[in-house]
Amino acid sequence: MLFNKMRETVSDLMNKIHDQAFNRELANGSLPLQKFTFYLAQDALYLADFSKALALTASKLPHDHQTEYFLEFAMNAIKAERELHANFLKKHSPTHNSTHEQSPFCFMYTNYLLKMANTAPVEEAVASLLPCFWVYQQVGEKALAKKTINNPYQEWINLYSNPKFNTSVDSAITILNELGETTSEYTKKKMITAFRRATQLEYNFWQGAYALEMWE
Repeated sequence: MLFNKMRETVSDLMNKIHDQAFNRELANGSLPLQKFTFYLAQDALYLADFSKALALTASKLPHDHQTEYFLEFAMNAIKAERELHANFLKKHSPTHNSTHEQSPFCFMYTNYLLKMANTAPVEEAVASLLPCFWVYQQVGEKALAKKTINNPYQEWINLYSNPKFNTSVDSAITILNELGETTSEYTKKKMITAFRRATQLEYNFWQGAYALEMWE
């Protein structure tokens, strides 16, 4: 299966993602609230463009069941994440003022995904979107295994480690593998490249959030 090869190509990146200060501190509950609320604000901006990329990609998929899954991803999965954002900020940071400006790391990631959805073959577009599902699943499951008592970020951890989210991840991987079965070796290599690039952008997103990075 193509996804197995993709997973192997990002094993080095995944080790770095799991070892990031943001993810280590989120898992043990010590992440400063300011850093997490900054991350949530940027993630909300990211999700707005991510859902557009999902919908654009859905329109190009060759089979109805694939299109239906991607449209469902664009609506339901994003809705759950947005609800988490609103609930957390209301509970822990009621005076937080949401920003409407994407940070450099958010801008770079969303523009890459929208470019792929608009101009790349659908196989590459799907490959570029998959890390947002799969990487979060891996981070969520690793954080859940820590089982830190009274972790203020437990709701976030639960969202990305629950069976419903796992089903979405599995469906996205299945679609990617279906596309890989009928495409050329050249396109498979391009899909692997897109998957790795998006995984790098996931890494940059958490690095930038931890640094509270904004435009100069």
